[in-house]
Amino acid sequence: MSDEIKDDTHGRIESFDQSVRSLERRLRAVERRLSIEVPSEDSAGSAFDNTEKILQQTRTELSALVEEFGTLKTDVCNFKEIVQGSLRADMDKLSDSILQFDSRLDKLENQNKITIGSIKVPVELSGVVGAGVLLVTGTLIFADRWDIIRSPYFSFGIAGVLAAAVFVKFYLANKTTD
Repeated sequence: MSDEIKDDTHGRIESFDQSVRSLERRLRAVERRLSIEVPSEDSAGSAFDNTEKILQQTRTELSALVEEFGTLKTDVCNFKEIVQGSLRADMDKLSDSILQFDSRLDKLENQNKITIGSIKVPVELSGVVGAGVLLVTGTLIFADRWDIIRSPYFSFGIAGVLAAAVFVKFYLANKTTD
C-alpha cells in the first residue's frame, strides 16, 4: 500500500511539474509579446490597432493563466491534505507497533527474573532444578545410599524432574499476560 501511495505521489508531482513548466512557457510568451516594439514605419492607426490586438490576446492568455494557476493551487492543497492524511495514518501505525514491541521487550526482559526487595535477580529454572537434583544426589552419596542412586527409578525421577522444569519454563515463556 505504501508503494501505491509513493507511485501516486510521484505521478502527481510530475503532473504539477509539467503544469508549472507549461505555465512558465506561456508567461514567457506573454512577456515577449509585451516587449515587442512597434516599428516606426507603421501609421499611428495601424500601430494602435496592432497593439490593441496584442493587448487583447495578452489579456486572454493572462486570464487563462490565472485560472490555471488557481487550479494548480487547489490541486496542490488537495494533494497536501492527502499526503498529510496518509502520513498521519502511517505514523499512528508505527506508533502502535513501537508500543507493542516495547511491551514485548519488557516482557522478555522480566521473564526470568524474580524480585527480592527492589532488586531483580535473574533465575534460570533449569539451573535451579539441576542444582536441587545435584543437592539430593550429593546428600544420598554422603549418606552412603548407593542402592538408591544405582536404581533406574532414581534416573527416571531425575529425567522427569528436568522434563517438568522444561515444560514449566515453556509454559511461562508462552503464556500471555494482559
